[in-house]
Amino acid sequence: MANLTLSIDDALLKQSRIYAIQHDTSVNALVREYLEGLVFGTKDAELAERLRVVENIDRLARQIEEQGLITGDWKWNRDEVYEERFARWDKK
Repeated sequence: MANLTLSIDDALLKQSRIYAIQHDTSVNALVREYLEGLVFGTKDAELAERLRVVENIDRLARQIEEQGLITGDWKWNRDEVYEERFARWDKK
């Protein structure tokens, strides 16, 4: 991925950072999404964002596997996933 340097008004940058924080993103991501929408259209920009999310999930899954936090033979178990939630309900 290439880097891009922009000149932007200080006040606009400050407001952009505030907006990005409020929307749990970054100014960099906002600019990238804007350009993708401009070039590819809204639907393509949404698809590109979904693909980035999937790539991030894959990257995190690989990191978890590499660190040995979950072994290859481990399987999701619905009861285990909800065990803590049910325990909280039982206490009420």
